[in-house]
Amino acid sequence: MKKVLVICDLFPPAFAPRMGYLCKYLPAHGWEPVVITEYIPQTIYKELSENCQNVTYVNYYQSNNARLKKIKYTFVFLADFFLGYKDRIMTKIAQRQIDCQNIALILTSSYRTFPLRTAHKLSKKNNIPLMVDLRDMIEQFPGNEHISKKFTRSETMNRIIAAVLTKKLFRQRNKVLKDAVAVTTVSPWHVNVLKQYAQNVQLIYNGFDPALFVHKVIPVETFKITYTGRLMSAELRDPSLLFEAVANLHKNKRIDFETFRIQFYTDDESKNTLSAIAATYRVADFVDYFGYVSNHMIPDILNESSVLLLLTNKSAGAHSPKGIMTTKVFEYMAVEKPILCIRSDEGCLAETIRESQSGIAANTVKQVEHFILEKYAEWQQNGYTHQKTDRQKVWRFSRAAQAEQFTRIFDELIVNGVLT
Repeated sequence: MKKVLVICDLFPPAFAPRMGYLCKYLPAHGWEPVVITEYIPQTIYKELSENCQNVTYVNYYQSNNARLKKIKYTFVFLADFFLGYKDRIMTKIAQRQIDCQNIALILTSSYRTFPLRTAHKLSKKNNIPLMVDLRDMIEQFPGNEHISKKFTRSETMNRIIAAVLTKKLFRQRNKVLKDAVAVTTVSPWHVNVLKQYAQNVQLIYNGFDPALFVHKVIPVETFKITYTGRLMSAELRDPSLLFEAVANLHKNKRIDFETFRIQFYTDDESKNTLSAIAATYRVADFVDYFGYVSNHMIPDILNESSVLLLLTNKSAGAHSPKGIMTTKVFEYMAVEKPILCIRSDEGCLAETIRESQSGIAANTVKQVEHFILEKYAEWQQNGYTHQKTDRQKVWRFSRAAQAEQFTRIFDELIVNGVLT
């Protein structure tokens, strides 16, 4: 069995399960994963992490003291910005794995740039072909959502720092892409952008685990519209169409608080943003908030829902989201519940929903109202809702099918003499 060294910024049990699911299904196609990643103290994908035995976690901030941990974060950020500290540490650790294992290929996955430089250095030093997988890109965000933390209390200084950091990230990323034997990414829009910087760019969507996300008929006593995940920003994911539609339906006495609920499984920052918007439309009493839950709990939550909510925005103009193909859309499809996407990105996400017959990507309040009333009537009649999706088209988004896509690229590199 050939070995692939997977170097990634996030790996289960942390969020961002793309590499975790790939490693789960790789051995079935004759490839053994060896993983190097940053340690993130999360347990969302705890069960998934148990599928891959050979994982090394690099902990840059280890401390039981909250204040010391904050100081360490500042030190690591500055050391990384000026000296490439995180990549230096990870490179040393990963080299030990290369020294004792017969690695045929290095695959690195990132949402920004780290740890692309680690993989790049190791590829050059050890003469091992490098493949890059980009789950997200700086260009797709309307603002500075790709930078997770604010550095000062001054918004002006934050923008200046973000601009400097972004320029550096672009330069680092594109240097690595130039030397990659293959690049994979998550949407047609991403493919078109990356073709400017790399030769061999291929599309592998995000997806769902077919072992977890299956359709179940579960009658429920409440009509629930459910969203799972972060908001990040209202410019990126705008719930306004839904809240305005719900306000209108309540005003016209078409729905009531007892049987109609909107539920968000999200973080505290997103909750605060959503609460403020819901209050503006006077629909706060319809909304329930829950924290993040483990991935194995999500399928039942989805199957007990009546409509599954996707929040996005129109993909047009310089300051709008681009090519967002979130994992949740494929998990929604797999459980065969009606998807309400607002507002339509008028791009690849809307097209995917249309082709798979999974729901609606709405542009107007009237469209949202009509869709909700249609599903509300179905729930009143049956106690549940069901979306008759095109199962053949949905299956191509399964994690098992995507592992096969990755290994097909690996095998093509062997046939072409790139891998031995």
